[in-house]
Amino acid sequence: MAMVKKRERAMLYLIRHFGRISRMELVKRMFLVSEANRVYDFVPYKFGPFSFDLYNDLAHLERAGFVELSDETVSLAGEIYPDPDTAIRRTLNYHISTFGEMSASDIMEYVYERYPEYTIFSQIEKKMDYVCDERGATTIGYEGRNIDQFLSVLLKNKINTLIDVRKNAFSMKYGFSKGQLSRYLPELRISYLHIPSLGIEGGRRKDLDKNGFKKLFDEYAEDLPSKKRELDMISRLASEGKVALMCFEKESGDCHREVIANFLRNDGTEVVDL
Repeated sequence: MAMVKKRERAMLYLIRHFGRISRMELVKRMFLVSEANRVYDFVPYKFGPFSFDLYNDLAHLERAGFVELSDETVSLAGEIYPDPDTAIRRTLNYHISTFGEMSASDIMEYVYERYPEYTIFSQIEKKMDYVCDERGATTIGYEGRNIDQFLSVLLKNKINTLIDVRKNAFSMKYGFSKGQLSRYLPELRISYLHIPSLGIEGGRRKDLDKNGFKKLFDEYAEDLPSKKRELDMISRLASEGKVALMCFEKESGDCHREVIANFLRNDGTEVVDL
């Protein structure tokens, strides 16, 4: 049997109960389950709460032969599947007993009425407005965050432009490669800008201890004034909206984005770490 994550097992359990289910209804039901017992994280999207991780897991379950996907529906591909953990199964059973008889449209209406903050980008009905009118600069790392958590932080902080300062905008972690970010972010009214010239070659980081990183960042700081065009662009964008300098490390002090942030601070731009 293929390796199946705990959250994928929860989804299989729900699909098994309902049989063939629309993708939209599955997402909304998993959202309600996750409100009671966190399985997935969600962001406001085209049709209310949405999870990029959930859709990625669906694709994995299809490849593993557990589900069959059409453009609109999901169904089990067989009778054998791994059970979810007891606590999650209890939450799933509560959802089924409480909401199981509701139609897909009733579930949608319930979610929209109770969680209006997830309708800000809805193409069906907006129950709440989203105004992104702040200015300034921030830094953010995606270490320890999944893509839905990461996007939620950007929205919460009213980010207009995500500035990727990695040399190579590729990640083995789902959702954080350049192609994925450049597709997802515009749907959330966030621009994506990759500035590879502000990155550091991965080979220069290899096998460095704490002192080695300090030396590396000191050298980077000495070279940074030569990137005036890129830095001026960031300052201009920060004066027009709110930007986030993105790299991997959770702590900004462990990342070269903090060197960029300090340069901007010295030039009069306020920068906070998310």
